[in-house]
Amino acid sequence: MVLLNVFFYEAICGGEIRKDAGQIQSPNYPDDYRPSKECIWKITVSEGFHIGISFQAFEIEWHDACSYDYLEIRDGLTENSPLIGQFCGYEKPEDIKSSSNKIWMKFTSDATISKAGFAANFFKEMDECSQPDNGGCEQHCENTLGSYKCTCEPGYELTADKKSCEAACGGFITKLNGTITSPGWPKEYPTNKNCVWQVVAPAQYRISLQFEVFDLEGNDVCKYDYVEVRSGLATDSKLHGKFCGSERPEVITSYSNNIRLEFKSDNTVSKKGFKVHFFSDKDECSKDNGGCQHECINTFGSYVCQCRNGFKLHENNHDCKEAGCEHKLSNAEGMMSSPNWPDKYPSRKECTWNISATPGHRVKVTFHEFEIEQHQECAYDHLEMYDGPNSKSPILGRFCGSKKPDPVVASTNKMFLRFYSDASVQRKGFQAKHSTVCGGLLKAEVQTKELYSHAQFGDNNYPGQANCDWVIVAEDGYGVELMFQTFEIEEEADCGYDYMEIYDGYDSTAPRLDASVALGCDSVSPLEEIYSAGDSIMIRFHTDDTINKKGFHAQYISTKFQDALHMRK
Repeated sequence: MVLLNVFFYEAICGGEIRKDAGQIQSPNYPDDYRPSKECIWKITVSEGFHIGISFQAFEIEWHDACSYDYLEIRDGLTENSPLIGQFCGYEKPEDIKSSSNKIWMKFTSDATISKAGFAANFFKEMDECSQPDNGGCEQHCENTLGSYKCTCEPGYELTADKKSCEAACGGFITKLNGTITSPGWPKEYPTNKNCVWQVVAPAQYRISLQFEVFDLEGNDVCKYDYVEVRSGLATDSKLHGKFCGSERPEVITSYSNNIRLEFKSDNTVSKKGFKVHFFSDKDECSKDNGGCQHECINTFGSYVCQCRNGFKLHENNHDCKEAGCEHKLSNAEGMMSSPNWPDKYPSRKECTWNISATPGHRVKVTFHEFEIEQHQECAYDHLEMYDGPNSKSPILGRFCGSKKPDPVVASTNKMFLRFYSDASVQRKGFQAKHSTVCGGLLKAEVQTKELYSHAQFGDNNYPGQANCDWVIVAEDGYGVELMFQTFEIEEEADCGYDYMEIYDGYDSTAPRLDASVALGCDSVSPLEEIYSAGDSIMIRFHTDDTINKKGFHAQYISTKFQDALHMRK
């Protein structure tokens, strides 16, 4: 009988280590660690130092609670020392620093899956910033693992020796008025600059910034050089804006008695920079609301009182008294609210809103808040909405209670609202936004009517991602005549981006008028005059999300004179 001696190799792990630097590895590294292992290392470096640990590799079976295989590190020499962390998975842990010269590490694997494990360097770590000379730093010392770095107060920067600071730009300002300029002014500012000015005024004051000159390297998101203004002194204080390019910012007023202005330049283009004047002004509204009964509006050197909706200012310029409650609204969009909003509306009140939008655009009302005395038939307090210019127009709805109505859209560019409260219960009321929706059914008549591509025609270019269908209908026996006064749409050879189509009927299944003249996407009107064959024309206007132009202005009228071709130049 032959006896065979079989030897199994088993990797040794763990142990007590007393030296200032070295490497810890999982058993069998860089090959997969073995199952059912437990390794404990107790590391001690020289007195007066900390221990730094930096991982070179890390791959341990993952579990969201690290319940299977894991590496456990504690801040001391025992398993009861404070836990630094328990790690598993495939991402290297951040660098670790102990609070003393001792650290405890345990690696555990279960009986199943094995991975490559880990390799980590340990070394003695010294807090240079705790030395009497502050690490040699003139101002601030920040300790890093294995090293340290010097930093400076806002408005200062490190010199070439990386330890001393010099006042290059920025600073802490307590004057009521003054001027701030970019570094190197009036010459071009240098590259790689970061300047912070912190301006502080007395309590109850506000600080205003007015830019006299502004010329920075710029792009759409101010990625390169920029000026950033915040109300407050911290980097996360409320942001007023981030500015670059050559357009001067509007006057900026702080929300409190301090403001932070930061200038940053990158390592490439330099420009003239900026010159900004700052003024401190007492905010009379911050104490007792300036004596105003309703709202106090601070102005430079003074303040004014303002009353809520449904009230007007008393002769003493501080108190408010009830006023007429008839409103005419003609902007493309805006806010409206019940009288005395956000407080309860008064009793025995009747208010009206006459909303008129750009021709060819239907009025839309969207409610943000709604709370009116409840009644099954809304017989007490209520809000009525009409599809037209007055209360004789078709009613769109009568609303009350606390359920917010769905958005309401008129069939034309006019809507009339009437709010009524009786003598008893009062509630908070409502707040709503009026806006517009393009497209809809238009009636051609003997009188000439207008049609515009967008609600803010003349003030702004048309918006992106618009899809509008207008159907213009004449009475029986009449046709529609369409005339363009203005026409400017993004130009493209196949009209694939922004375009207008005209169909000789009620919808897009009708014949499209000759594409060379009825599909428009340049700065020339498709035709001076277009005539329908029947009693209707459909206009479709589409825009993408890129270039925007002026749009179009058209006039339409009903007519009995239609050419055989239905079009005439």
